[in-house]
Amino acid sequence: MTTGERRGEANRVVPVLGLDEFAPYYLRAIANRLAQAASRFYHRKFGIGLTEWSCLSTLAKEEEISASRICEMSGFDKGLVSRGLASLEAKGFIRSTPVKTHNRTRLIRFTSTGRALYGEIEELALEREAQLLKGFDPDDRATLMAYLRRMHRNALELASQGDYDEPTRSPVFDS
Repeated sequence: MTTGERRGEANRVVPVLGLDEFAPYYLRAIANRLAQAASRFYHRKFGIGLTEWSCLSTLAKEEEISASRICEMSGFDKGLVSRGLASLEAKGFIRSTPVKTHNRTRLIRFTSTGRALYGEIEELALEREAQLLKGFDPDDRATLMAYLRRMHRNALELASQGDYDEPTRSPVFDS
């Protein structure tokens, strides 16, 4: 039996996905480790979770933003973003105002406290990124970022294709 096989029902050899050479596996494993560590770190140091930090960092890209725009930019689902924004508003880091022309839309802006918090966390986030990319020279880093941007575009394209026709296929492990 080879590395990419296992015994199935009736001792039949069944092919097994070789995770050591499967990019989505590594991306997910790295993302999970980073998210878990960052969530603990930001919660302990600042009293906010990773979702809240993601909302703040997305908000920092635009002067004011809607929850749906944060979802679009971050890839988070609406419920998660909504809870994160409610928490940030309750803590006084953001404020939201209704848009008169759109019944349910609200625009979100930093408060001065939230802007200061963002600046503090941004500095630490950049330090954590430097630690993650330790050993990468500037050319390696530029190449990595180009590849990640390309993968991000490809992932958006895959996501826009909708559900798979075959019920046995999983979008999480589809390359």
